[in-house]
Amino acid sequence: GWIAYHLPSHKLLQLAKSTSFTLWPKNSRVPVQGPTVFTDSSRKTGKAIVTWKEESEWQVLESHESGSAQLVELRAVPMAFQRFSQVPFNLVTDSAYVADITQCLDCSLLKEVINAALFSLLKTLWCAIQAQVHPYYVLHIRSHTNLPGFITEGNARADMLANPAWVAPQPDKIAQAKALHLFFHQSAHTLQKQFPLMPPEARNIVSACA
Repeated sequence: GWIAYHLPSHKLLQLAKSTSFTLWPKNSRVPVQGPTVFTDSSRKTGKAIVTWKEESEWQVLESHESGSAQLVELRAVPMAFQRFSQVPFNLVTDSAYVADITQCLDCSLLKEVINAALFSLLKTLWCAIQAQVHPYYVLHIRSHTNLPGFITEGNARADMLANPAWVAPQPDKIAQAKALHLFFHQSAHTLQKQFPLMPPEARNIVSACA
């Protein structure tokens, strides 16, 4: 005869039908032999960056995510796991939030949360970790440290790629023209040539000094 059984409709039992469980965690406690990958992000730009050195050239993966800083930080990690799914690798991040989650998800089950965007990213990361063939190592590093070495260099590069370029403050041309006119008392025409001023602006500076 035939013996058949049916699991109850509980979510955990249904998940067990499609999930393979392993006895050995993939999250290594020590660095592994493989590429070292740096992740960083910026809430201002919405950029999520993954960068690593391949031979002598730096490689970059970039994506965008809107929302909180934690969401943008989390967006970069699945990209790293998907890119290095077939090799052992070391993941370096300056986000303690990202490091803790990535270390815990290896042997965890997900519980749905109210924040749909967060749950979607966590699910993507969880699936990427479960699909990982080889072990991985997660290292949390302090941001903006001046210590020498490759780890600091890679983290600084990821930070530079994620954050907007610094723009020097533009000088106040009218204030500069006023200060110079106090010493040399140029004509309005001369001020207009020395500074990119409109004719009324140059005349106002001269008349105010008279």
